Parts: sequence; structure tokens; C-alpha cells
Amino acid sequence: MERIISEQDRIRRAEEIAGRRRGTISVKNINTSKNKKMPWLVRLFIQTVSSMCIFGLIYFLSINNSQIIEAIKPYLSQDTDLQQLYNEANSGIQYVQGWISEVFNQDGNTQAHNDNENNNLNNENTNENVNATNVEENIVDGENEEQKTEDEAAGGIGGSDENIELSQDEQDIAYIKQNASFIVPVYGTLTSGYGPRTPTDIISANHAGIDIGANEGTEIVASMEGTVELVSSYGDYGNHVKITNGEISTMYAHCKTIYVNQGDYVTQGQKIAEVGNTGRTTGPHLHFEIARDGRTVDPQAIIEI
Repeated sequence: MERIISEQDRIRRAEEIAGRRRGTISVKNINTSKNKKMPWLVRLFIQTVSSMCIFGLIYFLSINNSQIIEAIKPYLSQDTDLQQLYNEANSGIQYVQGWISEVFNQDGNTQAHNDNENNNLNNENTNENVNATNVEENIVDGENEEQKTEDEAAGGIGGSDENIELSQDEQDIAYIKQNASFIVPVYGTLTSGYGPRTPTDIISANHAGIDIGANEGTEIVASMEGTVELVSSYGDYGNHVKITNGEISTMYAHCKTIYVNQGDYVTQGQKIAEVGNTGRTTGPHLHFEIARDGRTVDPQAIIEI
């Protein structure tokens, strides 16, 4: 009697035959072997050995005063609280994170502090350079100002190319104008100017001053304040008086009468003499000179007659 094989058995046998031909086993067999449970005796043996290893390790650490044992003793002497362990572990993690953040922030602050210090040093160096430049400029300006003052006092020497080319006479005139004040010593008629002229037995070839014609006895005043350096009646000048003020001097000649004495200090406009006709003259007049260090200049370049 032919055995009836179900459709499922037929498929399973076909798979087994195909598996043997390929040298493999069926998926069903693999799944079945994986689902097989380990015998309870084996599991008990493995658990026993594992427990003995753990306790042996703990005992070894305890007899060697291990720091690990000291750390876990509080937990061994009391019931384990998993929530407490989680909180402590979380606190430790947060502490480590805070420490790392602090280190990085400290490095950043240190870098920022160093940058600020570098900026401050750069600013200080810039200020020092600016201050040094200003000091040098002030020194140069002061030296230039002093040089300018000296040049002006010397009659413009060294101020510019134009001033350098000034003649001695022009330098003396500039100095006299800057350092003294003058007024007209007597009002009258200009009869002879300063400088070269046609000489005669009475008139000199080079006139050292100007001649102002006026009536005899007309008052003569000091054109410049100063000290009476000389009062004399000798020579071609007849009665004459010389008044000095530093390097500058004034001369009044051919006077009739002189009212001051040598060594007197006179003020500008003070009466010092009268117009006369003494010495080598062609008539009553005042011979008036202005000089610097003995070098005469044209009085009309100083005052208007």
C-alpha cells in the first residue's frame, strides 16, 4: 500500500537532499539548533566559576590594601542604591565637563589677556613714539625760534637766502630799528644828507650823518634815551655830545650850549643842547648821527626828518 506523504514533508525532504548535495544544512535545522537551551547544569557551573573569580579578585585586592577596595567599601557595607550610583556618576561627569570648560575658558582668557597686554604695549609704544616725535619737534621749533630771534637781533643774518645777502649797513639798520626807539631831535631844514658828497675846504667827502638847519639857540632833544658817554668841544664837531644805549649811539654836533654832563642818563625827548655854529660849519645847524658799534647808518632810514 503506497504511503501518502504530505506536501510539507515532500518539501522538507527536497530541501534536505539539496542541502546534502551542497554540503550545507537547512535553515530550519540552523534555527532549531540555535533555539536549543543550554543544560541547567552547565549554566550552574559557569555561574559558580564566575562568582568564585569575582570574590577571589575582591579578596586579592583587599589583602593588598588596594585603593579600589577603599573606594567601594561604603557600597559593600550597605544595600546598593542604583539611583544614588547614577546621581554620583552624573555628578562626576558634570565635574569633569566643568573642569574641561574652565581650562578652555582660562586659555581663552589668558589669550585675550595677552592680546590686551600686547595692544596696551603697542599703544604705549605708539604714544611714546608720538611723544618723542612731539618733543623732537618742539626742540627743533625752539631751536629755530632761538635762531630766528638771534638772526633778527643780528639784523636778519641766517634767516633766509635773502637775509644772508644783506649788507652790513642793512643789518645794522635792522638791528637798530628792532632794539631802540627814535624821535626827531630838532625840527628844521635838511641841508645835507648821509653818505658821499662833493667835498670843499669845509665840507667833508663822506658825510657820517645828516645836517638839519635851524636858528641858533633852537632846542635839541634826545632822539633816543641812554647814557651820556661823551661831552666835548674839540675837533671839527665843535661842541658835541654822544649818547649811547647798548650797541647803539647818537651824536649831536656843532651845538651852541650843552645842558648834560658825561655819565648822565637822559630820557627820550629830554632837552640836551641848543643849535649852534661851533666847529667846522657853514652856518648854524645840527649835525646828527646814528651808529651801531661805531658804524654809522643813514638816520633817514631810521626816522623821518
